[in-house]
Amino acid sequence: MRKRPAYLTLVLLFNLLPFTIFAQTDSSFVDNAVSEALEQYRTAIGVHAHLYNGPEYHVPVKSHVKGHQFYQDKIYQNGNVKYDGAWFEDVPMLYDLMQDELVIVNHGSGQAQRLVKSRVEAFKLYDHNFIRLQADSTTGLSIQPGFYDLLYSGELQVLMKREKTLFERASTEGMEGEYRDASKFYLVKDGVYHPVSNKRSVMRVLQDQKKPLNKFASANKLRFNKERENAIVKTAEHYDSLQQ
Repeated sequence: MRKRPAYLTLVLLFNLLPFTIFAQTDSSFVDNAVSEALEQYRTAIGVHAHLYNGPEYHVPVKSHVKGHQFYQDKIYQNGNVKYDGAWFEDVPMLYDLMQDELVIVNHGSGQAQRLVKSRVEAFKLYDHNFIRLQADSTTGLSIQPGFYDLLYSGELQVLMKREKTLFERASTEGMEGEYRDASKFYLVKDGVYHPVSNKRSVMRVLQDQKKPLNKFASANKLRFNKERENAIVKTAEHYDSLQQ
């Protein structure tokens, strides 16, 4: 049975309080129940209170633009976030792919706010694990700092920089526009970040097993053009299996 939120329990108790007191000769039961509900409420808010210190988030609404700038959906979805070294669970959040910002709701003001990016180490949303990376000369590539979707992690790693770009244009009927996917993929091999975009670039990085990987891709009908995410991950998984 799903637990009733603490704040709802508190409201119900306050609404029923006059009737309960009338029916209960000993008010200690009511006092204890209200105290417990208050404590649950403070605990529920207090658990996430550390998150509510970021700047306000605001994106102008453009009615002529189709789609949205968020990952998966524009409706808040519960996720987990590692902030200042601690994990916070069941946090309603959005991931803005254009601004590379993690957005939550401030319980005090009810307004959308951005989490301080430098304090976010990782987060999990829609069963995908995101990590924050910084550009580092030791990686062999000056990668764009920000959040990356860790699609696969073994001897190899597959990372995806999920991005969207806004395209706008003038037409005879006024302004038009839409959000388009602009995501990038990286294979991490021996600590070096290699950008990959198609089958040829993947095989170039994994050339020591190129022949069996090509055979595997053909046998499993991997589609690097239309299903890049799946194709790259499956290839990386098979490469690691060949190394064992």
